[in-house]
Amino acid sequence: MWLRWMMLAFLANGLGPFGLKVLAEAGLSESFRYQYLVFWYAGGFALAFGVWMGNRVRWAARELWIALVMALGSVLGQLFTSLALERGVPGHVVFPVTTGGNLFLVSAAGMLLFKERIGPYGVAGILTGIASLVLLSLG
Repeated sequence: MWLRWMMLAFLANGLGPFGLKVLAEAGLSESFRYQYLVFWYAGGFALAFGVWMGNRVRWAARELWIALVMALGSVLGQLFTSLALERGVPGHVVFPVTTGGNLFLVSAAGMLLFKERIGPYGVAGILTGIASLVLLSLG
């Protein structure tokens, strides 16, 4: 079951920024940026809430705070990505910076703060992410 959820997260993670790029290219970002973000995150919340209700798992207060901080970071990241695109920063600059920044921060936090060991699959994932950023920047 976890593989299905990870595949869904992988797909959804790319669709949010893609929608921002579509809005910016159509010249609709300034008019519909907030509506897009509200509907995007409301849909994600509804999906997560449905899964939570189906599993009947209790959340600790600490988990709720972590989730809220992560959600705030995600919303702000998408908002600033939209603002950068709207102000004419090319997508081949915006997306590698936002994606590369996430890749770097998550990898560094895992290794330095949580003392995680990166196995062969983790190294392959990080290298694939870096390769995709390089290819995206070339285009």
